[in-house]
Amino acid sequence: MHFLATSIKNNSITSTLRQRPPRNQHDPTKYCHHSGNNDPLKSRHKPSYKLHDDEPVKAKGKRKLARHVIVIAGASGSGKSKLIQKLSQPPHDAFTLGVLERLDCNPKQRFKRSTVERMQRLMDPVNSKKRKARRLNSCLLLHIDLTSINHNNNLKLLRHISKQTKRLDVITLYTSPDEWRQRILDRLHTSNEPSLRAALIALSARASRRLSNFMYHREYRKWLRTFSDYKTRRHCFINTFEQSFLKTIPPN
Repeated sequence: MHFLATSIKNNSITSTLRQRPPRNQHDPTKYCHHSGNNDPLKSRHKPSYKLHDDEPVKAKGKRKLARHVIVIAGASGSGKSKLIQKLSQPPHDAFTLGVLERLDCNPKQRFKRSTVERMQRLMDPVNSKKRKARRLNSCLLLHIDLTSINHNNNLKLLRHISKQTKRLDVITLYTSPDEWRQRILDRLHTSNEPSLRAALIALSARASRRLSNFMYHREYRKWLRTFSDYKTRRHCFINTFEQSFLKTIPPN
């Protein structure tokens, strides 16, 4: 009797274990959230996409366009900062009004200083709804130093900005090599020192004046080739020291 009772008990335990699912097997619908899909596993295991290096990242929102940008370019010490100050602080003198007339710009509009780096941040879609992005509605004055060490990088940023601007005008400041070199040498060891590249071009005249002139005009030739690819509306060449307008950059 004892053997028969033990056999019946073992058969009952075996039958119970067969009806239980293994511990590592779960009902796939137990923790799934049904959203109308036929396969409940699809809602739980969402595919992940890896962004490749050559695939552009799409920013949320639209990149805001600048209304009007005036690029003021020239070698270090050519008078860019002084002209920007005159444009941004009315009332304008006769020469400044003449510059705006050449560009067909309204002198009563608001002019604000800016840099290529700052404009990149303002045009970012992340900042499109921020208060500082309102500056893009003004006429922005961009300072481009043709003899800056970071000149090539600034040109890359400027090329991108030109594609995000409704209207682009360019003012190129030029003065004779002799007058420019003297101004650069006068600014050495002062609080208003020129860029290192400009100082090297000016000091090279001690070895060869012809070489210095060539290096000086080379920067302007590169600039003329660069901005000719931009969709500019107006462009003018000026000498801020003589307060005169030029037809083009003189040759060597």
